[in-house]
Amino acid sequence: MPIRNADARAEVGGTIEEIYVEEGSWIRSGDAIARLSDRDSRIALDKTDADMDQMKAQLRLLQAGPRPQEVELARLTIVRAEQRASFEKSNLDREKQLFDLDLLSPKDFEARKQIVADSEAEIAEARKKLELLLAGSRPEEIDATKAGIARLNTQRRYLEDQLIHAKVTSPAAGIIVTPEHELKELVGQVMKEGDLIASVHELNTVEVQTPVSEKEISEVEIGQRVVLKARAFPERTFFGTVTSIGTAVQGAVAAQRSAAGALTPSTSGSGAASACTVLVTTRIANDALLLKPGMTGIVKISCGDRRIFDLLTRRLARTIKVEFWSWW
Repeated sequence: MPIRNADARAEVGGTIEEIYVEEGSWIRSGDAIARLSDRDSRIALDKTDADMDQMKAQLRLLQAGPRPQEVELARLTIVRAEQRASFEKSNLDREKQLFDLDLLSPKDFEARKQIVADSEAEIAEARKKLELLLAGSRPEEIDATKAGIARLNTQRRYLEDQLIHAKVTSPAAGIIVTPEHELKELVGQVMKEGDLIASVHELNTVEVQTPVSEKEISEVEIGQRVVLKARAFPERTFFGTVTSIGTAVQGAVAAQRSAAGALTPSTSGSGAASACTVLVTTRIANDALLLKPGMTGIVKISCGDRRIFDLLTRRLARTIKVEFWSWW
């Protein structure tokens, strides 16, 4: 097995426009594997930038307050309104005299009074406008504009992140193992977030899993020397070391128990036990990249020196010590 498997997946949805790798290509971590269409994200980013520029200009306008020319114009408006009101009051005084002499109708006199009232209202309105100008923008308006800019900034960062992830990169160094025809068929396909694009295997070092009979596992220790003969390369020998020993036994043992709960000679046997193995993992250098995932072969684990007599009799000794221990 490869020492590390890494899947390059689409982090955003979109159509694949280009594939940069081929089956068997060696790539480094961060190298480009594919590119997704990013036209919609770029259009949205341009619109966000334009909205942000408009919002920032509005904020500057609110913070700057009124221009001196605007304040001067407001004051001139008050002066004109006061002059007009003064003129209308003088007319009202003259027309009152005519009204008292019955030389002016009540209707015309009331109309003149309304004109005076309107002119006074214009003065009040002009003064209010000047007060608003001098008071400047409301803090709530400035805060609302700042909040709008912050929202657009968040949206902009999101779109920039979408553009970055439109370029699919390798999460690790290794070799592309996805078949060539599958890579070519990806161009033009619509990918959803999380869809697999290519698989990358790190093969400079491989791990070999060897099932060792449970009868022999007591001899195996981490760090022991390992020799591998692969069926694909019978003329070559590969060397490694034991890196881990499985914590669970592979295969089921049909254990039968007597009524008293003790294991009897008739219920124990080597047939069921022989099918039980423990996986031993070995790490082997593979700089030439000859070993491929899924290959098979024979492994020898060096468990130390033993006397020939002990090697010849150890199976018999184990059988006596385990299978017949209940006889005494």
